[in-house]
Formats: sequence, structure tokens, C-alpha cells
Amino acid sequence: MAVVGGAISLLVGTAIQAKLISSVRSSNTETSRSTLEWMTERIRNAGLNLQPSVQTQLRCKDMVVAQDTSLLPTTTSVYVSGEMLNTNTVAGDEDTTIGYYLGSDPVTGAAVVMEYRQACSGGATSISTNSTPLSSPKLTITSLSFSYYDANGGAVTSLSSATQIRKIRIISISLTVQGSEGRSGVQTETLTRYVLLRNPEANANNWLDINENF
Repeated sequence: MAVVGGAISLLVGTAIQAKLISSVRSSNTETSRSTLEWMTERIRNAGLNLQPSVQTQLRCKDMVVAQDTSLLPTTTSVYVSGEMLNTNTVAGDEDTTIGYYLGSDPVTGAAVVMEYRQACSGGATSISTNSTPLSSPKLTITSLSFSYYDANGGAVTSLSSATQIRKIRIISISLTVQGSEGRSGVQTETLTRYVLLRNPEANANNWLDINENF
């Protein structure tokens, strides 16, 4: 009876442990996906109601920032402009620059995805002042990376030229998360999204006005 009882206890304990591990992994995956989807939805709307000629800030003159040297796209950060978070019926009055990069949570110091958000009417560019954590510090993020492609799927790698940056039509986002789950050891997972920018590049089109009355 003692042997049978011990075996049952061992089996039940292992099953519960496996269930807990699976639960934690599932939670981490869902949290990662939520963060990734948040970034995807905002980046996808880049360029909406953006009029370069009326913008005073360099960061707000292109769909993917191409003229503000502190916000040019890199393999670890991306910044886009447009009316991504439109809350009224007036086109172009809420143009904003939004960006994402990996930084440190101000409370815990853990690596988190940071979201930069600064209105086009918000004065000089300040990344640190206008950034807040997007992901949970409980989620161990080991990397955030971006790749860029033109309308034909060709890689855009010259990221210091405004002309080349304006060719970007697809942005790939890769988020790698890690968790230590007891006997399973360290678990690493990379989630990737390809974002097709739905709006035209403002500097490459002949639209007459932001209300599209043409």
C-alpha cells in the first residue's frame, strides 16, 4: 500500500507540475501575443492623414520616420507617424509619432517593450520623456527586432537614407521571450508578425488633401 500510494502521489505530483508549467507557458505566450498585436495594429496605421507640408517636426514628415536622425528605423527600434489613434472626425488634427524599442522597466529594471508616443505638436523630440512600458515586467523578454521590406518584398537595409526608408511597405516584428520552468529548464519562444502598412507614403503620393476630396 505504501509503494502504491507513493507511486500515485508521484504521478499526481508530476501531472500537477506539468499542468502548472503548461499554464505558465500559455500565459506567457498570450501576453507576448497581446504585446505583439498592440504594436502591429498601431504600426499598420502609419501615414494616416499625414501631410508633410504642414508638419513642423521632422519626425512627422514621413510614414516611417526618415528625417529625424534620432528616430530612424533600426534593427532594434522603429518609429512611425500618422493619426493612428484618431478619436474624432477631424482628419489630421491628432498626428502622432509612435515607436517601439526594448528598454528597462522604471520600477523593476526588467527588460520590457517600451512605447514612445509624442504628438506632432509636442515640441522637440524626446524619446525618454515620452516613453512608457508596454509589456509586463513579469514577462522575460530577451530581444525585440525589426526587418524592413519594400512593396515587392525586397529587403530595405539602407536605413539612413530618406529615399530608401520611404520605400518601406512591410515591417517584420520579432519578439523573443524566455521563462524558466523547473524541470523543463529555460524555455525560449520567438513570435513574429509581418505588418503591411495600409496607408500611402505621404511624400510619394499626389493626394490633394487629407479628406481625400479629389
